[in-house]
Amino acid sequence: MSESPTPGLLAAQAQGGARRGAFAVWAGAARDVLRRQAWLIAVMGGYIALGMAIGRWHGQTIKVTLYNEIVSQLFISFALTAFCVHTFRLLRRHRPKRPLAFLTRDLLTNYLTPHRILTPLPVLLLTSPFISVVSSVKRLIAFMNPFDWDARFAELDRLLHGGIHPWELLHPLLAHPYVTAAVSELYSFPWFFAVALLQFWLIFTRHEARHRLILTNLLCWILLGNLAATLFSSAGPVYYAHFVPGPDPYAELMAHLAGINAIIPLSALESQDYLWSMYQSGQVLPGTGISAMPSMHLSMATLMVLAARHIGRRTTILAWAYLVFLQLGSVYLGWHYAIDGYASIAATFTIWWALGRLGGRRRARRDDERPTSRAEASQV
Repeated sequence: MSESPTPGLLAAQAQGGARRGAFAVWAGAARDVLRRQAWLIAVMGGYIALGMAIGRWHGQTIKVTLYNEIVSQLFISFALTAFCVHTFRLLRRHRPKRPLAFLTRDLLTNYLTPHRILTPLPVLLLTSPFISVVSSVKRLIAFMNPFDWDARFAELDRLLHGGIHPWELLHPLLAHPYVTAAVSELYSFPWFFAVALLQFWLIFTRHEARHRLILTNLLCWILLGNLAATLFSSAGPVYYAHFVPGPDPYAELMAHLAGINAIIPLSALESQDYLWSMYQSGQVLPGTGISAMPSMHLSMATLMVLAARHIGRRTTILAWAYLVFLQLGSVYLGWHYAIDGYASIAATFTIWWALGRLGGRRRARRDDERPTSRAEASQV
């Protein structure tokens, strides 16, 4: 005569079944996330490995942990801010009688789910090593291909702008010390903060354009920030005299900026001096590396415009305004030739467009290969 299962045994079996069921759900979600983001993982992981190989080939240091601390601090700050803002909006909109229970239910339903937790993880974990490798490779540009395009870019800039260097066109508008100081302050740190915020949004957003935006971002840093910058190796107007013999068409601009700096400290000049000292010493630190063509300031600002189009009209207008400002500021502060920005904007839009075309073709191919349903077959 067989014994009936005890209540304790039944409870243990049920608990074990629940655990197996939960594991199956998480395992299925993990497989789906890895499948959907295979290209992102391959591009990021592949370039990290390639960058390390480039460094080893040239006997130079590639630090994959260069941005760990900065990225961690910024992303934690963004996450806490986003959580506080989200909580405030929920409580203000719904005014629940039991706020804690309401917020807990919201977290469990909308955020602490397998797909919501696992989807950001691959890109999140690879972001810091990827940025670190890109920055380290950027520092090697002059080592791999010495700066020799500055004279040609300066002349092309002059020819494209009616025989006048672009900074001379901007001088009547921006020459006042306080205007120049404002441009200087708004050019550097806000861009760095905005780019970090953009990376955070790209990682955690649930928008359908997320995959395409992230891939555009990665290819911009690889193809423009490293490859094109190496092929068209140039230092920029601020360092023109260090690499091009003969008259310096930017000497008057830099003297003007130095004169303002004696009255009102300009963060742009401080950054330029820092980069030059790092270039001379060969140190590998965050933000080091000299490169003018193409401008990653303008490339990332263009990506902000592309991302803002999926957020809202006001954000898009603000992003366009910032893009125009950066183009003007990059020229007048001596960071870039005007064509550096033009090329970056055009190339970023081209990468975005090309990925859209490729994505459309893949979707069409999947639709063609999808098995025809019985109902559809009956209509043929």
